Amino acid sequence: MDQRFHYRLSKNQKSAIAQNLIDILEKDIEITEHTRRFICNWILTGPEEKRKAFFDVWDIVLKNYLPKTRPILFRACVRIGKSDKITSFTGRLESAKRFSNGKGFLIIFDTNETLQFVEKLYKAGEYKRTFYPLGNVLKKARNSGGWGFTERFLNDFIGEDEYIMRIDQGYSYSLRWI
Repeated sequence: MDQRFHYRLSKNQKSAIAQNLIDILEKDIEITEHTRRFICNWILTGPEEKRKAFFDVWDIVLKNYLPKTRPILFRACVRIGKSDKITSFTGRLESAKRFSNGKGFLIIFDTNETLQFVEKLYKAGEYKRTFYPLGNVLKKARNSGGWGFTERFLNDFIGEDEYIMRIDQGYSYSLRWI
């Protein structure tokens, strides 16, 4: 029997969750139950258990959300995979180092450099190389009474300062830990 986590969403659920994620940061609205569950499932499942439903939602978000901030983001990985893969980055170098155990590669992405012309060249639905500050949603939840997340969950994951984005080797730098 298959013991893996199976996460499925209808097309309408994917669109609703994606729009709620965007609206949380753009329109200052509260989270829906489906979106809260989506975030918990995303954070608590490992890379081998992440399924198409997760990536479909993030794909909609990344094409339609233009962040206001422009941090430098980091990702630790054993090997550098293919471009266009949606994955987690962190805004904290010490978190990337902890995730890597000092092995593999560090991918560095300067969002200020890559997003400087996005507003002028693209419109919502066409954005390229954007990111979503998931850590900001968790901070907003903590400051607004928790939104149904447990205090422990928020405390455990706010410090990771997680961002969701596509790997784009043409616009990132990679280094090997030594």
